[in-house]
Amino acid sequence: MIALVTGAGRGLGLEFARQLAARGATVFGTVRRDGEALDALGVTALRLDVADPASIAAFATDLAARVDRVDLLINNAGINSRGVPEGQRNVRWGALEPEGILRMVQVNAVGPVLVTQALAPLLKPGARVLSISSWLGSIQRKTSGGNYGYCASKTTLNMLARAMAFDLAEQGVISVVANPGWVRTDMGGARAALTPDQSVSGLLALVDQLTPAHTGGFYQWDGTEHPW
Repeated sequence: MIALVTGAGRGLGLEFARQLAARGATVFGTVRRDGEALDALGVTALRLDVADPASIAAFATDLAARVDRVDLLINNAGINSRGVPEGQRNVRWGALEPEGILRMVQVNAVGPVLVTQALAPLLKPGARVLSISSWLGSIQRKTSGGNYGYCASKTTLNMLARAMAFDLAEQGVISVVANPGWVRTDMGGARAALTPDQSVSGLLALVDQLTPAHTGGFYQWDGTEHPW
């Protein structure tokens, strides 16, 4: 298997790379800067900024020169409110502004779809695409205010990825989005319920059992369906 994980320098992405490498897959992981953690796993680190179309194009060209296919694409790269300047976090009503919201949408929603589009020639029939969303992107589960930018970005990802899934299905590719759960990473914090190992093990088990009937779906880390 040839697998590609975006945002693989730390957190969930690094754990995806670790578990896939342990399975014997040929793994490529994207980073914006430091790839030392991937080097230690025997994973090939490649530079990619998912918010930069020029970076996406250069990355796709680089990868296509190295491999003739990608069997599994995991769109994991993303940011939350901590990934933008303090004045752009958009977590409270009365302090909203456009730049932070648009930045999170660009990174968390537009970026994964553009990366997948750029790699479409490498996605052969039977390939699988897993885009990491969040329960905070669920409209049905939104029962309080706040966290405008991050929630909007993940809801946008859900719609873009669902539309993308139907187009990818025409070339025999299965594509889904999934909520990884509340995970103890830099983004999730120390109080989170799940370890990266637990979350990623569940998500890879989901990937293993995907069929064309799953395409376009939204799932929990444990494989159950997630409400939109």
